[in-house]
Amino acid sequence: MSFDLFLNSERSPLTENQFKEYFSERDHYTIDGSQAFYENRDTGVYFYFEYDADDPNSIAFNLNYFRPHFFGIEAAPEVADLILEFDLSIDDPQAEGMGDGPFSIEGFLRSWNAGNRFGYKAVLSSEPRPETHVYPTQELQRIWNWNFNRYHLQDKAGEDHFVPLIMFTKGHNQARTYIVWPHTCPIYMPKADDVVVIRKKPGVDPDSNNSDEFTIVNWNDIESAVAEYPFDEKGEFYRLDYGSPPRSLMNFVESVPLVPPDREMGLANDSVLNAELVSEFE
Repeated sequence: MSFDLFLNSERSPLTENQFKEYFSERDHYTIDGSQAFYENRDTGVYFYFEYDADDPNSIAFNLNYFRPHFFGIEAAPEVADLILEFDLSIDDPQAEGMGDGPFSIEGFLRSWNAGNRFGYKAVLSSEPRPETHVYPTQELQRIWNWNFNRYHLQDKAGEDHFVPLIMFTKGHNQARTYIVWPHTCPIYMPKADDVVVIRKKPGVDPDSNNSDEFTIVNWNDIESAVAEYPFDEKGEFYRLDYGSPPRSLMNFVESVPLVPPDREMGLANDSVLNAELVSEFE
């Protein structure tokens, strides 16, 4: 079950070499035969374009349904850029799609969201009903924004600060988010439900291969310890900026109870669904 879009060159045939050269120069793409597969490991978003060797005027686009809403948000500009580069027309056969155009980001998202909602309904109405992991749409949007821009923020910060990914793990009623904070390092710290703190084991040679331990700390406890640091309203993160960790911060990190994370509880980004959409079909 997927969103399918067909792109056509009206003026001149688009060669396979042109297709491959275009995508080989773009971030997150892997060329495999006649397919250009997009995978952003920071956001978890993936989709593909496929060149039709039997019809060199045609490229197919495919994006799976039953995915968090931000899959469409990340895919839409990629489709728009390809259309602009080669002056392509479109065929959107979705029930609420754009038809034969014109293409627009808004039209793409309207078509994708309608199809994705139908995908939720179809999957959640099936028997046996699959296990689901959900998170509120507004928070999923914030997390996607952070992860999508994380690379550029890290590049801007350089080696002076660590910019973590926001990741997901299983929870009781909904998924939980977490970030990793290694060794009280300077960090751009976004909000997450939990923080996995990496610290040195007490009484163990800090230079040994087995000197680190991992413990989970709730966000409320972390925020109380970092609230004195500047908060970037636009980026929505605390900026912990220092040459070496202050003693007060070290004392906090060293004092929190040891609660090792369960590595089997991690969730892939594509499996964390929009809570509001899932609730429609419960």
